[in-house]
Amino acid sequence: MTIRSVTLAYVVPPVLALVLAFIGVTQVGEAGLIGASSTVTATAGPETGSNQRVAAALDRVARVADATIVRVVADRAAPTTRRVALVTDAPASRGERWLQDGYADFSRSMTTHVRPMQDLDQFDPTGTYDVFGDDRARRAAVQALTEVGYAVTSERVPLLQRVGVVDGVDRTAGLIVTLTLGCSTLCVMGTSGSLRRSAVRRLHGRSTASIVRSELAEARTSVLAIVIAAPCAAIWLWMHNGLADVTTFGTAFVILCGALLAPVAVAHALGTIGACRVPMVDALRGARPAGALLVVVHAARLPALLVLVAASFDLVGAVAVVRSGSAERDLRAAGETMQLWVTPDPRPVDTQPYWDRIGAFAGRALDRGDALLAAPVEVSTGQGGATAPALFVDAGYLDRQDVRAEDGTRLAADAPGVSVWLPAHSTIGAGRLVQALSGWELRDAPAATRAHITVGRLAAQEVYSYPGDSTSRTWLDDAVLVVVPDPAAAFSADQLGSWLSSGDVVFGSRSAAERAIRTSDVGREFSAVVDVGQVAAEAARQAARTVGIGVAGVVSAVIVSAVLAGLGAAAHRRRYGRAHFARIAAGTSFLRANASLLVIEVVLVTVATVAAINTWWDLHPDGAGMRSALDPVAQTAGVAVAFAAGMLVLVGTVSATAIATTAKTVARTRGNGS
Repeated sequence: MTIRSVTLAYVVPPVLALVLAFIGVTQVGEAGLIGASSTVTATAGPETGSNQRVAAALDRVARVADATIVRVVADRAAPTTRRVALVTDAPASRGERWLQDGYADFSRSMTTHVRPMQDLDQFDPTGTYDVFGDDRARRAAVQALTEVGYAVTSERVPLLQRVGVVDGVDRTAGLIVTLTLGCSTLCVMGTSGSLRRSAVRRLHGRSTASIVRSELAEARTSVLAIVIAAPCAAIWLWMHNGLADVTTFGTAFVILCGALLAPVAVAHALGTIGACRVPMVDALRGARPAGALLVVVHAARLPALLVLVAASFDLVGAVAVVRSGSAERDLRAAGETMQLWVTPDPRPVDTQPYWDRIGAFAGRALDRGDALLAAPVEVSTGQGGATAPALFVDAGYLDRQDVRAEDGTRLAADAPGVSVWLPAHSTIGAGRLVQALSGWELRDAPAATRAHITVGRLAAQEVYSYPGDSTSRTWLDDAVLVVVPDPAAAFSADQLGSWLSSGDVVFGSRSAAERAIRTSDVGREFSAVVDVGQVAAEAARQAARTVGIGVAGVVSAVIVSAVLAGLGAAAHRRRYGRAHFARIAAGTSFLRANASLLVIEVVLVTVATVAAINTWWDLHPDGAGMRSALDPVAQTAGVAVAFAAGMLVLVGTVSATAIATTAKTVARTRGNGS
């Protein structure tokens, strides 16, 4: 028994909806507590009340409005895996239940510790509060925080965002477009490309509407797929998280499944209507497919190829981020060093005094030896618009890292003055590089310091960058090393503040970081003290998920492109089979006999190749600062374009095989294979 292409088209959406629902709910669960109907953001006003007043006001609102208000705070020691949820405890509310039973996280990578809102006096009260309740509760929370002296903004959380639908489709658009396009094309080919099925029903006196209803009954295949997949998904969720937030997951699945099935059903209905409009005599004879159908099938291949190109670049970039993550060597190099997270809550970050205060804090820590500098920067070489990666370090860095000069001696931490060390085998002109550094990166250093910059050359080695996130490579073998013994005097407070916020000012230990925070006037500006590389590790964890999505995107794009190539060739033969056989019988060469299909193939591959080159041009390090040579994604742009080209060659090979195979079939059937 042959399975109809239409039947296969209805199997894919439910399976894809399950995957997208899981991804979406996982991301919502990692970002906060699932189910909040609105958010209220409080920023410090001129006369703010105490934390106890804030907690009391929110508890009062929760009891009056029968709601739950939550303030989620990251655990300073492990902000990406642990968090604290401060909740109100109104009777019979979610908050009371969570305080008694705990909060069950949907994602196994996140652990939430629930505490009462009265413990807010141990945390920063400014930030975002999640409201679980109606709009009356949101307005009451806004009014309560305003009365305590805070500037407040609020917004509702749409249902699609609340249940994870928005997050589910955020990074999977290419996968969705590819599979939906393939399923829709299968429906069109299974109806307008198979005319006899509708013609027989019309011969029995059935109307077009009746035939469309009968055809859409194929949607029961989706029901069968759901019946089979639902128990499997339930068992998986039970093993994964004990069925936490299963209602939210089910809601997301229903919404996504309906949205994915809609275009397939529409394509199915339109294809059936088109088949019913063909004269019955021609349909019963097996009339040739309409020219418009050929255009649709071939046109559908273009977006599939473009999605394949985009998915190839996404996959290679995600793999690059994963490979740049922490390993044993990285952990040994990092030691006990820590980075600070500047509080992500609303702050006057667009004002110069704010960053001057942060920078002054960083300067004091560097002066006391509590912190070290390791700032990767792309600098001008002084030769036209050429740039090169550089790593600005201080004496504390050289104390911890063994960096060798060309003659094998270790760089001294107590050497006076600024020194510039060129990487081994570098062709950068030292004089122009020093001039460029003095004119820009070191412009705030004393004139005497800029006038006495020494130059040396490093041995062939990799230097550790103390990465703050995934946009910087962990080990650098091509970077200029700039040693600045006194960074607090050489750089402005604004620059030091910027480097502190990006993780480039690194503290020697957790105790040193905590001590510096306690004795400063900017302690509330830091939300976490994390191990070096934790941000990069979290980015690598997210990238690992992106790798899975990328693999699925590339594989699905290749399969859909190959299937569409086969359908296009088959439909073309059914319409022009006799003419093709006549050309073969006349001794026409293969290239001339198949010129139309080959031209279409060349045009499609050319457009996709141009898209790949354009994407590479946008991603590769250009020396203009748009894409840094320190970014692992930019570093692998060449590999990505080669991988995309390989995928296009694979699809082109499949298409050429389909053309050759269908040509042989036409020759064997003498063009009567319809």
